[in-house]
Amino acid sequence: MSLTKIILGMAVTTLLFASCSNSNEKEPTPLQITFNQPAEMWEETLPLGNGRLGAMPDGGITKETLVLNEETMWSGCEWDPSNPEAAKYLPDIRKKLIEGDNLAAEELMNKHFTCLDGGSTNPRYGTYQTLGKFVIDFSPMFENQDVKTQDYSRKLNLNEAIASTSFSFDYNGKKAKFFREYYTSYDKDVIVIKLSTENAPLNFNFEFQRPEHAEFSNTKISATMQGTLSSGDPEKDGVKFLTKAQLVKSTENEAIILISAKTNYNEIINNRFTSSFKDLNNIADNTISNATIDYDELKKLHINEFQKYFNNVEVQIGKKDENCKFQELDSAALYLQYGRYLLISSCHNATLPPNLQGIWADGVYTPWNGDYHLNINVQMNHWPMEPGNLSQLSQPITKYVEGLVKSGEKTASVFYGTGGWAGHVLANAWHFTAPSENPSWGATFTGGAWIALQLWEHYLFTKDKQYLERVYPVLKNAAEFLRANLFEYNGYLVTGPSTSPENAFLKNGKRCSVCAGPTMDTQICLELFSAVEQAADILNKDSQYADLLKKTSEKLPPMKISPNGYLQEWLEDYEETEPTHRHVSHLFGLYPGTTINTPELYEAAKQTLKRRGDEGTGWSRAWKICFWARLCDGNHAYKLFKNLLTPIKTSKCEPDQWGNTISYSGKGAGTLPNMFCSHPPFQIDGNFGGSAGLMEMLLQSHELKADGTRIIKLLPAIPDIWTSGNFKGLKARGNITVSCTWDNGKITDYTIENPLNEKIEVIKCR
Repeated sequence: MSLTKIILGMAVTTLLFASCSNSNEKEPTPLQITFNQPAEMWEETLPLGNGRLGAMPDGGITKETLVLNEETMWSGCEWDPSNPEAAKYLPDIRKKLIEGDNLAAEELMNKHFTCLDGGSTNPRYGTYQTLGKFVIDFSPMFENQDVKTQDYSRKLNLNEAIASTSFSFDYNGKKAKFFREYYTSYDKDVIVIKLSTENAPLNFNFEFQRPEHAEFSNTKISATMQGTLSSGDPEKDGVKFLTKAQLVKSTENEAIILISAKTNYNEIINNRFTSSFKDLNNIADNTISNATIDYDELKKLHINEFQKYFNNVEVQIGKKDENCKFQELDSAALYLQYGRYLLISSCHNATLPPNLQGIWADGVYTPWNGDYHLNINVQMNHWPMEPGNLSQLSQPITKYVEGLVKSGEKTASVFYGTGGWAGHVLANAWHFTAPSENPSWGATFTGGAWIALQLWEHYLFTKDKQYLERVYPVLKNAAEFLRANLFEYNGYLVTGPSTSPENAFLKNGKRCSVCAGPTMDTQICLELFSAVEQAADILNKDSQYADLLKKTSEKLPPMKISPNGYLQEWLEDYEETEPTHRHVSHLFGLYPGTTINTPELYEAAKQTLKRRGDEGTGWSRAWKICFWARLCDGNHAYKLFKNLLTPIKTSKCEPDQWGNTISYSGKGAGTLPNMFCSHPPFQIDGNFGGSAGLMEMLLQSHELKADGTRIIKLLPAIPDIWTSGNFKGLKARGNITVSCTWDNGKITDYTIENPLNEKIEVIKCR
């Protein structure tokens, strides 16, 4: 076997790939992230998750610390931030936009067209929080010992979703060994910790820790932590949580600890009777009891359930020597699979979709509240789901979008005086959909439409007609909000007031963001109107409404190319305040959309990307991988991938709430030591977007011919350095499964599984 190590900061990322041989026997291909020392802080710990529970062990020597998470640990509550005065100012705002007085329109919005009570700064908005820490103190077993460790190894095995720590040490003159194994059980819904030693007795204590809103109780064999998060409203109860650790096996050389955690979020959000701490404790006891089985069986059940998803896709990429062994394995295979691993770990049997940090957070005030930004971030979180053969995990995002509709209908009615439903930039676990506190970035009102398109993508990949019937009202009513809010501007129908997400332009020498008809809005209208037209035809309903949408689309403004060759971000070719801005929203129609689809527009997109540059936040670099992949420029896409892998440097800081004195925050975009993506700080959409971009380099299926034939492109954007490799199990639209092998830059074999007999044309791009 060939072995390649990729250094990312302090992490040693190890990939083992089976060599090519004439034997039909298939060798295992484990993917591992490996460290040779304990984590000094959270961004060096290893993420485990089963969709509901998360755990990140640090592999400490005399003290092991696991940062724990439960996906519904949200402060705040449902509240109505509607501004009943907003709608009456809408005509004046639009009038100012038609007159070209964007500054006056933005001033009106600042005064009259925002949510009430502060939006995301209001305590009722809430924040995603850590569950707390579970600390195992081994100092009793090291008393009077000179602890000098050898052979230290800390690993995350992606193929099995299991982390481990091992080392040896001198104990009373003998060489002793210590081994720890941790996983979040996919089958039994508990966090599992196994401790074992050789030539040294186990001796330890354990406890939970949390800096606020928590009470603790401990015995020799168990520990419990419970509390109530702040709702931000004195008249409403916050989320109750309880977690319990139970020592279910203990011998001189082996111990097994099971941890269960539960909140009453689901009862609150569904307006049901809420569980008491006694109820939560009973649930914890029952869950632990159900998981108290033979350890080997417990582990086997976990691995089997996880691999139902993970093993759907295999990827090998690298150069090959004359003996047909992968020698210079590219880190792309690992990054692609790591994105799939993180998505499985934050979606499996989950209530909520992955937030800005997936399900992992180490503080009670997560950056950006750990919420759901609808101007790209939560969408990017799901880009690898369908091509990555993880369609089975679509329920959390589907249910979440369905849950936004009721709130979004009120937002549409109160703020805009129309039907349909709307989502803006900010969204949270409490279905916030209103314009935020700051129109310069919060006025974007196509967030709901964009996230609805994710549901349409699920249909395109699966062709599940029953699912389409279910989500059709979500799609139709998101489209109706957009249609009802178009107004005439220079002979076209445009959206507004809106923004090109988080970007600004100069108007009369002053910074301005509010505008009519930003290019991204028009592209989203085209995509969603087309999706609803197609869905209506498939479901044989609403033909008149589909015709109305088609006629409306014809009145939308065309995309404009600047005299300098780049695609205009706005209807007018405004001067940007920041030409290299992290958002490239006007290329939505290139990826994930499909409205940039002519040679002229492709060239304009290239010029736009060159103007924007190859730097940016972590997620921005990931999006640019997707752009260059769609443009079939594999070498440039690979350059962006290498930029995404830029290691983040550490710096000393004041002790935080946990006593850490090393910081990664604010030290640049790229990749943290545990391969989390840095915005900065950590933001998981870069991991998901980067993984999706790599898939897009290997396989594309977004194009249709005039007769409806689906075009499947094999290796449309691989870089020259990827001379050999193979993938198996990636998905194309139409419920088509694709596998492909290439050698010396040429495709040598491929298979297409097309169970629905879709009309397809396969294009070998190599």
